[in-house]
Amino acid sequence: MTKYQIEQTKQSVLYMCRLTFKSIAIVLGLGYALLYLFLHIPTASAANLVAETAVNDRVVRLSDLFTDLPDKQDAVLGAAPQPGKTMIINALTLKRVASLYNVDWQPSSALDQVVVTRTAQTITSEQITDALKAALVAKGVSGDFELTVGNVVPSITLAGDLPATVEIASMSYTPGRDVFTAVVAAPNADNPVKTLSLSGVIDKVQNVPVLRSSLKAGDIIGSGDIEWIPVTARNVTYDTVTDPDKLIGKTPARMVDAGAPIKMRELVSPQLVARGDEILIRFASGPLQLTARGKAMQPGAEGDFIRVMNVSSNQSLRAEVIGDKIVQVQ
Repeated sequence: MTKYQIEQTKQSVLYMCRLTFKSIAIVLGLGYALLYLFLHIPTASAANLVAETAVNDRVVRLSDLFTDLPDKQDAVLGAAPQPGKTMIINALTLKRVASLYNVDWQPSSALDQVVVTRTAQTITSEQITDALKAALVAKGVSGDFELTVGNVVPSITLAGDLPATVEIASMSYTPGRDVFTAVVAAPNADNPVKTLSLSGVIDKVQNVPVLRSSLKAGDIIGSGDIEWIPVTARNVTYDTVTDPDKLIGKTPARMVDAGAPIKMRELVSPQLVARGDEILIRFASGPLQLTARGKAMQPGAEGDFIRVMNVSSNQSLRAEVIGDKIVQVQ
């Protein structure tokens, strides 16, 4: 090989080396650039399961079950439960939903579930009763009264996005009669989402005297033992005590409970004379008034006639009890 050819060969080798180094540098640069981009591209985060969710709508949406969903990925899945009711979506169904809607989620166990509750507003029986009473007053019912509606006044459950109000849509009542019929609408008569047809009886209320605390036989009833309570007229019978003067000075025939209407047959006059008591016998004959010592042969309350014996004469007499261990012979 000539000197010229050797020189040409050296130049070719150097050129190839430079070209190889440039190629390696370009490849490395592209590699670093791709690695940088890969490390800095934000990755989509996995969706999280909502264990319990409250739905204030007629439908259940994807966003009710999962959080961290990508924008515009929400969708309607189906009907929500009735207001106030609950349904449970198990792990298998959740997995199928996630797969169908491309949600990045997998169940961690077969126990994964979502409890879906439909929000609700409750119209209580007290609200319905108050509305009925107000409507009856507007129709002329006066005084204190209570209502008996079937066995019990029901409640009404509405969706959570409706107001918890009630209105009487219609009512039939004739003054002087104690019965009525009505249609109750919730939330109001213009928007009767739910209605109830009710009928009932009007019970007039009056106050009666009762005992503040329970008393037993022998306890004398005083004015301080009495208080008043309202009761319906149908619970006041012919022998219910309505006058407190008929209680004062009396004693229960047996235990009488506090706060309960009292019957006359439950009361007796207290015993003023016991059998065997030493008593004072009074004799009255016109202006003549005499007294003597005696012994009771029978017990008696005020106004009772009992047998007594004059201890001076051993004479048996019939006398009226007029006080504590005092009798009078006419």
